Amino acid sequence: MPTLVNGFFEESGWIEVYTFSETTTEYLGQHETYVSCGCGLPAGATLEEPPEAGDGEVVVWRNGTWLVVPDYRGVAYRTTDGAEVTHSMPGELPAELTTMPRPSAAYVWNSLVWVLDAARDLAIQSQRERSWIENELHWAGREVDKHQDADPGAISTELAWRTYRNELRAWPGSSDFPVSDKRPLKPDGSINTTS
Repeated sequence: MPTLVNGFFEESGWIEVYTFSETTTEYLGQHETYVSCGCGLPAGATLEEPPEAGDGEVVVWRNGTWLVVPDYRGVAYRTTDGAEVTHSMPGELPAELTTMPRPSAAYVWNSLVWVLDAARDLAIQSQRERSWIENELHWAGREVDKHQDADPGAISTELAWRTYRNELRAWPGSSDFPVSDKRPLKPDGSINTTS
């Protein structure tokens, strides 16, 4: 068997090597390779046998030795905005990534977990309710227009829709805003709209 001295083989022949990715340094496997006298090991190869990796771990070659490191490759989430990203390197996740998905835009990262930001949550709910109000005002306006030229018996329906529009406009000033269960109620016979 060829002997390695000062990084070079003293004779030619077949040897067992352990290979690793030159990109990720991950252990790839063991195989025989032919080496020539006066040459060194092929790139991405070592004679040192790697340790076993457990579940959720991977073996990598770093700084001239094998290490067992966590394997978080795959989907990860940015801690700044919760955006999904693909993490491709073995080892610990960088500080700006986590394996925990962000529950909603109202959550912020506190360096350990996502926590609800009450002010942000209120702002999101308020914006959602304001969008709902705009949509409802559009449909209520159509109902008022539809009943304006109708027979005199439709005056009460028109008045109910006008009252509903006023309630919608006043809704953001209510102490219950933006709790969607406390929204103003539509008059009977309303157009079905999305909420």
